Amino acid sequence: MNEPENIDQVRKLDNILERLFRAMKARGGIETGLTTTQLFVMRYLSYNDDVKSSDIARIAGLSPGAITQVCDELVRLGYVERTRSKDDRRVVFVALTDEGRANVKDWLARRAIRLSQLLDKMGRKDADALTELLERLVNVVETESIE
Repeated sequence: MNEPENIDQVRKLDNILERLFRAMKARGGIETGLTTTQLFVMRYLSYNDDVKSSDIARIAGLSPGAITQVCDELVRLGYVERTRSKDDRRVVFVALTDEGRANVKDWLARRAIRLSQLLDKMGRKDADALTELLERLVNVVETESIE
């Protein structure tokens, strides 16, 4: 496999993203006691109703078995519950409990405060530019097939 022409830029971006994720986790991260995948599942459930484990697996890019394990732990913690479909007993839906919903709401509020503090330190113009560029990058990742 040949290296891309922009390999230096690729390495720099990869390094920047790695440092950002590490720094966000280490400094001022919001301690929840949950894994990144558990937080993703809870956040996804907070925005979506009538969700099957297979839906979560597809969106998260994980195997159904991995999502089942994540959901098992969230059920054990009291944050998620499973219910069978009234129309088809073979279908099982996953949903947040009231406790899970309250925890997601608290976590998102604390994260918003932290992100606001970071953006304020950058200044309005740079924060707007960063947000716009990240949105464009995510749109490319979500819509383009990279070979």
